[in-house]
Amino acid sequence: MKKLKVAKVLSLVLVLPAGMVAVTFAVVNRGPVTIDFWPLSMEMQAPLSAMIMLSLIVGVIWGGVASWLAAGTGRKHARDTVQRANQAESELRDLKNRVARLELEVRDAKAPSKTPAGPQALPPANVA
Repeated sequence: MKKLKVAKVLSLVLVLPAGMVAVTFAVVNRGPVTIDFWPLSMEMQAPLSAMIMLSLIVGVIWGGVASWLAAGTGRKHARDTVQRANQAESELRDLKNRVARLELEVRDAKAPSKTPAGPQALPPANVA
Protein backbone atom coordinates (compact mmCIF):
# COMPACT_ATOMS: atom_id res chain seq x y z
CA MET A 1 0.00 0.00 0.00
CA LYS A 2 2.86 2.34 0.82
CA LYS A 3 4.49 1.75 -2.58
CA LEU A 4 1.26 2.73 -4.30
CA LYS A 5 1.23 6.11 -2.56
CA VAL A 6 4.88 6.70 -3.43
CA ALA A 7 4.14 5.89 -7.07
CA LYS A 8 1.22 8.33 -7.13
CA VAL A 9 3.30 11.12 -5.61
CA LEU A 10 6.19 10.41 -7.97
CA SER A 11 3.90 10.44 -11.01
CA LEU A 12 2.41 13.76 -9.88
CA VAL A 13 5.88 15.21 -9.42
CA LEU A 14 6.79 14.18 -12.97
CA VAL A 15 3.52 14.59 -14.87
CA LEU A 16 2.36 17.89 -13.40
CA PRO A 17 5.43 19.92 -14.45
CA ALA A 18 5.51 18.22 -17.87
CA GLY A 19 1.86 19.10 -18.41
CA MET A 20 2.47 22.70 -17.38
CA VAL A 21 5.39 22.96 -19.82
CA ALA A 22 3.27 21.49 -22.64
CA VAL A 23 0.39 23.91 -22.00
CA THR A 24 2.75 26.90 -21.79
CA PHE A 25 4.47 25.78 -25.02
CA ALA A 26 1.11 25.46 -26.79
CA VAL A 27 -0.04 28.92 -25.65
CA VAL A 28 3.21 30.66 -26.59
CA ASN A 29 3.51 29.01 -30.05
CA ARG A 30 0.04 29.62 -31.47
CA GLY A 31 1.30 31.16 -34.68
CA PRO A 32 0.22 29.38 -37.87
CA VAL A 33 2.78 27.62 -40.05
CA THR A 34 2.34 26.28 -43.55
CA ILE A 35 2.97 22.58 -44.04
CA ASP A 36 3.74 21.55 -47.60
CA PHE A 37 3.33 17.89 -48.52
CA TRP A 38 5.97 18.12 -51.23
CA PRO A 39 5.35 15.28 -53.68
CA LEU A 40 1.63 15.97 -53.44
CA SER A 41 0.17 19.30 -54.29
CA MET A 42 -1.23 19.82 -50.81
CA GLU A 43 -0.65 22.57 -48.31
CA MET A 44 -2.03 23.01 -44.84
CA GLN A 45 -1.84 25.63 -42.11
CA ALA A 46 -1.74 24.70 -38.44
CA PRO A 47 -0.39 26.14 -35.19
CA LEU A 48 3.33 25.55 -34.66
CA SER A 49 2.79 23.92 -31.27
CA ALA A 50 0.30 21.45 -32.73
CA MET A 51 2.75 20.44 -35.45
CA ILE A 52 5.62 19.99 -33.00
CA MET A 53 3.48 17.95 -30.59
CA LEU A 54 2.11 15.87 -33.47
CA SER A 55 5.68 15.24 -34.64
CA LEU A 56 6.64 14.09 -31.14
CA ILE A 57 3.64 11.78 -30.90
CA VAL A 58 4.35 10.26 -34.34
CA GLY A 59 8.00 9.82 -33.36
CA VAL A 60 7.10 8.00 -30.16
CA ILE A 61 4.70 5.70 -32.01
CA TRP A 62 7.23 5.06 -34.77
CA GLY A 63 9.94 4.29 -32.21
CA GLY A 64 7.61 1.94 -30.35
CA VAL A 65 6.77 0.03 -33.52
CA ALA A 66 10.46 -0.19 -34.49
CA SER A 67 11.34 -1.43 -31.01
CA TRP A 68 8.52 -4.00 -31.08
CA LEU A 69 9.67 -5.29 -34.48
CA ALA A 70 13.30 -5.47 -33.36
CA ALA A 71 12.32 -7.49 -30.29
CA GLY A 72 10.52 -10.06 -32.45
CA THR A 73 13.50 -12.44 -32.58
CA GLY A 74 13.79 -12.30 -28.80
CA ARG A 75 10.11 -13.12 -28.40
CA LYS A 76 10.45 -16.04 -30.84
CA HIS A 77 13.46 -17.33 -28.93
CA ALA A 78 11.50 -17.10 -25.67
CA ARG A 79 8.55 -19.00 -27.18
CA ASP A 80 10.91 -21.72 -28.48
CA THR A 81 12.58 -21.99 -25.08
CA VAL A 82 9.23 -22.35 -23.31
CA GLN A 83 8.18 -25.03 -25.78
CA ARG A 84 11.45 -26.95 -25.26
CA ALA A 85 11.06 -26.67 -21.47
CA ASN A 86 7.50 -28.02 -21.67
CA GLN A 87 8.68 -30.93 -23.81
CA ALA A 88 11.51 -31.67 -21.37
CA GLU A 89 9.10 -31.61 -18.41
CA SER A 90 6.74 -33.98 -20.21
CA GLU A 91 9.61 -36.30 -21.08
CA LEU A 92 10.83 -36.20 -17.47
CA ARG A 93 7.36 -37.07 -16.18
CA ASP A 94 7.15 -40.01 -18.62
CA LEU A 95 10.60 -41.25 -17.59
CA LYS A 96 9.74 -41.01 -13.88
CA ASN A 97 6.58 -43.06 -14.50
CA ARG A 98 8.60 -45.63 -16.42
CA VAL A 99 11.20 -45.87 -13.63
CA ALA A 100 8.41 -46.33 -11.06
CA ARG A 101 6.88 -49.16 -13.13
CA LEU A 102 10.27 -50.86 -13.55
CA GLU A 103 10.96 -50.58 -9.82
CA LEU A 104 7.61 -52.28 -9.13
CA GLU A 105 8.48 -55.07 -11.56
CA VAL A 106 11.88 -55.58 -9.92
CA ARG A 107 10.34 -55.59 -6.43
CA ASP A 108 7.70 -58.12 -7.56
CA ALA A 109 10.35 -60.32 -9.14
CA LYS A 110 12.46 -60.32 -5.95
CA ALA A 111 9.49 -60.99 -3.66
CA PRO A 112 9.20 -64.58 -2.39
CA SER A 113 6.67 -66.75 -4.12
CA LYS A 114 3.28 -67.10 -2.45
CA THR A 115 3.15 -70.93 -3.05
CA PRO A 116 3.93 -73.14 -0.08
CA ALA A 117 7.48 -74.37 -0.03
CA GLY A 118 7.68 -78.15 0.27
CA PRO A 119 9.17 -81.14 -1.45
CA GLN A 120 8.25 -81.23 -5.04
CA ALA A 121 7.46 -84.51 -6.66
CA LEU A 122 9.51 -85.28 -9.70
CA PRO A 123 7.77 -86.55 -12.77
CA PRO A 124 8.24 -90.24 -13.46
CA ALA A 125 11.28 -91.16 -15.50
CA ASN A 126 10.82 -92.59 -18.95
CA VAL A 127 12.10 -96.13 -18.86
CA ALA A 128 12.67 -97.55 -22.23
